[in-house]
Amino acid sequence: MIRQQLWGLMLLAAVAAYLWGSGEPKHLESSRSTGPNVLLITLDTTRADAISAEQTPWVMRMANEGAQFSLAVSTAPITQPAHLGILSGEPPIRSGVVTNGTHIGDRPGMLSHRLKAGGWVTAAFVSATPLTKRFGWDQGWDHFGDNLSEGIFGPSRERSSRQTVDEALDWLAVHKGERFGVWLHLFDPHGPYEAPGAGVDGPTDGPRLDLPGYWPEAHLRITDPAWFVTAYGAEVAEVDRQLGRVISRLEQWGILDDTVVVITADHGESLTEHGYLFDHGDHLFDASLRVPLVLRWPGHIQAGLKADCLTPTTVILPTLVELLGLGAPKRSLASVLDGSEPCVAIPVLASTVSERFADPPPIDHAYRTDDLKRVVAASGKVQCFDLVSDAAELAPTSECPGDIAATMDALLATGAAATRPQTDRVTEEQLRGLGYIE
Repeated sequence: MIRQQLWGLMLLAAVAAYLWGSGEPKHLESSRSTGPNVLLITLDTTRADAISAEQTPWVMRMANEGAQFSLAVSTAPITQPAHLGILSGEPPIRSGVVTNGTHIGDRPGMLSHRLKAGGWVTAAFVSATPLTKRFGWDQGWDHFGDNLSEGIFGPSRERSSRQTVDEALDWLAVHKGERFGVWLHLFDPHGPYEAPGAGVDGPTDGPRLDLPGYWPEAHLRITDPAWFVTAYGAEVAEVDRQLGRVISRLEQWGILDDTVVVITADHGESLTEHGYLFDHGDHLFDASLRVPLVLRWPGHIQAGLKADCLTPTTVILPTLVELLGLGAPKRSLASVLDGSEPCVAIPVLASTVSERFADPPPIDHAYRTDDLKRVVAASGKVQCFDLVSDAAELAPTSECPGDIAATMDALLATGAAATRPQTDRVTEEQLRGLGYIE
């Protein structure tokens, strides 16, 4: 009897999945007749140096046909606060969102609200639990795709970039004649690394590595760090292939050049730097903070522009606002992108939690300029790194020269109170499965 009931439930779930998946996407109509489309692509856990002609040819094509910022820096090495910085222009010190599992609250200044108010038809497609509607990320979007479900036994924690792109392309096919704004989030480079078609087949005959504890046992048995570096690269290459499917389709439809394309990442990944193996979130070193940043819009963004100035990812929103004619905010890159002004360094204040799911969260902060980084831990410990003579951040001193300490302390004194994470069972289980709860 129990088995019959179980099969009945499975059949109902299968029918529901079929009906959901085979239904035509609802057609929504933009009220704009002019202005470009917007495509913001955020690659999860993607280091700046993971971008290359060999590994990410589609990203590099957009860079060569547009602008590339080689010193873009995230304001957090954690998915939620980093993405909020991109989509709202607010770093954690301003937003109060410092860790995953946090409801982001009402954010009227976010990209979704601005595009909708401007008349664009909008959609977002995300690939992992921290960015789902459970935490408020659906606000402002006409359509929000976060279907991570895998059958009747509850929601998955993530989905592949192929699945996310499939859903996005279905929506875009319906709205390609509208003025649209789309956010596309691809999660694959986040650990554990296992690209499609690649086996978990590294050497197992050496000393056991200090790998993230949430990884499957098959990965934990591998003892060669080089295997993980290669596997990470394969994941990055996979998201590039999926990104290429979107770019190819826009080009096929004849609307690529009428689309502002922005490609960036929420944060990077430590690939053995500082003895921190294939993880992120616990430190504020550049390995986890430096990210790619590429923008393309022919006729408006100078092709082949290479900018090497310090650029926080929080400038993406104000830059889009100005490019779209929605205002002239401070710290926009628009005048840099059209070649009318040189790129000038913008200091970055980044934050992370020293304990991943604590209530209240203890927070470490790092203030970065072109040549210095000052780190203040939740414990009160202060370290300074000279990034000119010590780019690998291996030789800290106890304090930085000049007025960097006074500037940083003033910023911290005016910061928002940290928002506490949710502590319900479902949230904790899903975040634990992604390594966000130790």
